[in-house]
Amino acid sequence: MIFDWTDLWLLANALMRDPSSPGPEEGALRSAISRAYYAAFCNARNLARDRGEFTPTGSGRDHQLVREHFENSSCQIRRKISADLDRLRDNRNRADYNDVLNSNPVSLAQSSVAIARNVLDALDSL
Repeated sequence: MIFDWTDLWLLANALMRDPSSPGPEEGALRSAISRAYYAAFCNARNLARDRGEFTPTGSGRDHQLVREHFENSSCQIRRKISADLDRLRDNRNRADYNDVLNSNPVSLAQSSVAIARNVLDALDSL
């Protein structure tokens, strides 16, 4: 069965809405930030792949290549997707690697979930 990457957005949204339920709270919020990014990234990658516009390498380089694929388009919606993926990746890297977040984890999770939703909606419009 093929995984629906949008499920990660649903998980991110649930973690963001009630981070103390699975707890610990900051861990849940950091996970929401990370899952929001992967929901957006994987859906963008798969849309480009399935349309024959992009061939994934299967390496970490795909994160940059997918953003570049959308950025190099003449379509404003695609360029916005690229910019949003870039912001989400930055948020994910901070959440996954930094011992201390310089931003409020709640705000960062809310922003990431909202941006990811925007990417998913934009992809659906293409």
